[in-house]
Amino acid sequence: MARFGDGLPYERERIVHEARFYMAQSAEAMLEAGKRLIILKENEPHGEFTEIVTEKLGMAHRTANSIMKAALKYTSPLLQKNSLTLASLGKAKLFELMTEDDEDLAELAEGGTIAGLTLDEVDRMSVRELRATLRKDEAALKRSQQLVAEKEKQLQQLSQQLTDKTFPSAASDKQAPLDTQQWVTLTLEGVGDRLKSERLRLGLSQESFAERCGVKKLTQYNYEKSERHPDAGYLIAAKALGVDLLYVMTGERSDEASALDVVRDEEEAEVLTAFRHIPGETREVAKRTLTAMAEKKTARRRA
Repeated sequence: MARFGDGLPYERERIVHEARFYMAQSAEAMLEAGKRLIILKENEPHGEFTEIVTEKLGMAHRTANSIMKAALKYTSPLLQKNSLTLASLGKAKLFELMTEDDEDLAELAEGGTIAGLTLDEVDRMSVRELRATLRKDEAALKRSQQLVAEKEKQLQQLSQQLTDKTFPSAASDKQAPLDTQQWVTLTLEGVGDRLKSERLRLGLSQESFAERCGVKKLTQYNYEKSERHPDAGYLIAAKALGVDLLYVMTGERSDEASALDVVRDEEEAEVLTAFRHIPGETREVAKRTLTAMAEKKTARRRA
């Protein structure tokens, strides 16, 4: 009552009259009718409210509920300033759009898109076409969410395998397995440098890489400086771009031959090639071997 009553005391006949008037008008008026229905429902016993809706207003109870939901939806704080713009689409399309997020509808009204459609495109299409597009978009979103869930599960399994490999005692630990974010925080020293090297290997700028992974350039900068650790969603997107996650997280190449992409000289390439079939060998091990070989070579020259 306080929200929709315009400061006036409750009067059943006046509210019924106003609701009947607005029901005959446009989509904007439908929202006004919905406000009056909400006031009636707040002040009348359930039985009498149902009687008013069916007998005095001549509408089904289900329809009244839909109108009230629409009023609550499109007069919410986020959408209130855009309610007139959205109301121009008509009542039927407002009902179709009710299941969309308020943020998405606000963006649509302010020049953005929803399900890939602009406000003008929504206005021009039929209600049936809008319904089909929204359902198609919803189905695509569900498939995307399922794919992300599957990828996150795979990443969790990978991180657990790497944890067991890095800390053999963890396998006998009675504590619950670390989730990806905890594992990254505890064990991925130097992840920023490795992430940067992978980005450069792919030939992508910091801004372009950040955009493709769904983060801001500043976030990417912080990741590469190791001031923040990447989350699972970011790592999944990075993997899709061709980033070697095993290398980023541990310093070990999932395919040792791919380490040749980042070698510094021919001698180091030879060392890494020699280790390519040895499970668990890291580039750091190769570097230490390379150093030892260089020292022996120097010693032979001195001799």
